[in-house]
Amino acid sequence: MKRKVIKDLVLDQRVDFLAIQESKFVVVTESLCRGLWGGDDFDWAFLPSVGNSGGIISIWRKSKSNLLFSFVGEGFVGVCLEWGSNKDRCFAVNIYSKCDLVAKQILWANLVLLKYTFGDGKWCMVGDFNAVSHADERRGVNSETSSAMVLEINFFNSFMLDVDLFDVNPLGQKFTWYHASGLAMSRIDRVLISDGWTRCWGMATLWVLPRKISDHCPLVLKSGNTDWGP
Repeated sequence: MKRKVIKDLVLDQRVDFLAIQESKFVVVTESLCRGLWGGDDFDWAFLPSVGNSGGIISIWRKSKSNLLFSFVGEGFVGVCLEWGSNKDRCFAVNIYSKCDLVAKQILWANLVLLKYTFGDGKWCMVGDFNAVSHADERRGVNSETSSAMVLEINFFNSFMLDVDLFDVNPLGQKFTWYHASGLAMSRIDRVLISDGWTRCWGMATLWVLPRKISDHCPLVLKSGNTDWGP
């Protein structure tokens, strides 16, 4: 059921790059990726889960790209691709953050280091950051503005400044995660892109779709005035 929903989303939205977090797969095979992608035109990279926890999968359209290299670490899977006929060099990083603040700080510091190690250019960081940038991005249970929450917000905003990426505002709905009870919600999933990304592919729009198989909503990033697909 879950695989079919993902495949249908890929086909319906004409997805060129798919980022999945919390896959819960220790091993990711070609046949699994084919089932998620709905065809043979793909390549992939992944971070295995630890038991039944975590796991990250990135799948992209092979006919439009050339994989230069991949880089994997605790909480992220990144790829450097030459994209399109112009062979634009772009970095796409799929992120799944742990819940505790120390782990988040380590992840954010590593992401900043990666960006400045590989250099400026066309960057996109997407996924579950498990953090909000403002208090009003969280509602319901445990949404009171505590000193710990303010500290985390400050750290997260500092990370976004240091990594020098633009936080794309969501369209469709504000929150991306909902508690099963419906009493709590937050915007912990987001897409961060560089100026180089927008200069190459045009203005980006981020659509938050209705959730079906997860407590998180699917995000679809589209770029440019022409409908190039997400």
